[in-house]
Amino acid sequence: MKLNTTKGLTFVEILVATAIIALVAGMLLTVFGFSFKHNREAEATLEATFIAQRKMEMLQGMDALSAYNEGRKGIRQKFMEKYVEVTCRPYLPDDCHVFGVVVKNGGGRDGILYAAPPDNADVFLIEGWADDIFLEISIFGNRYEIISPDSPDKEAVTGWLPDDAKKVVVIINSVEYSLDKDILIGISSAGRDVEARVYDTNNNSSLINVEGTGVIVKRYTNYSYRDYSTVRAQVKVFDTQDDTRPKAVFESILQLKN
Repeated sequence: MKLNTTKGLTFVEILVATAIIALVAGMLLTVFGFSFKHNREAEATLEATFIAQRKMEMLQGMDALSAYNEGRKGIRQKFMEKYVEVTCRPYLPDDCHVFGVVVKNGGGRDGILYAAPPDNADVFLIEGWADDIFLEISIFGNRYEIISPDSPDKEAVTGWLPDDAKKVVVIINSVEYSLDKDILIGISSAGRDVEARVYDTNNNSSLINVEGTGVIVKRYTNYSYRDYSTVRAQVKVFDTQDDTRPKAVFESILQLKN
């Protein structure tokens, strides 16, 4: 009689095999779950980056005043199913804090004057004046105020500068101004080094008057190509209105028409 020498699996061997399969399956599920989560996060970041770039492209198509208004500090708006926070500030390559002031023609015989402070908490805007205009920028240490005594109905723009020793530069661009009304810009400073850079033309240089105690005034006449403002723009994209951590941040230096 021939004996059957084929051996079956013992109960212990089955348990060991099952344990090995469970261990391998658990590792695979962990790797798959991590990969799935990583892919979802990468897709969300890619989507947020695309939205930030799209918003930056829109800013590039604006004039400087529109960009400043769009990029007032702290304003968050819904855009392409996400929440976007835009910041636009006057910019110079120099290591300084910049006020951007633009004087230009409006429609017909009207004029436009606006001033954007370094933190762009708001934009001070005067339009359609009939007489001479007086703009006053006061800097007291790390606090500033922008007012126009000739426009008492206009609310002053106030804000804060960083508490550092950096110089303050006021860029005054008037190369597109050709009306016959005088513009007086007074700059007062206490505790800050302030420099005013005035871009004008031979035709309007006598109308653009800049003065101030302790302020260095430099004039650049007939730089007609300087009919733009340089703006530092930053776009942050958030999933919700209340998120504190952005999904994407995009920055660029823009040259925008005044």
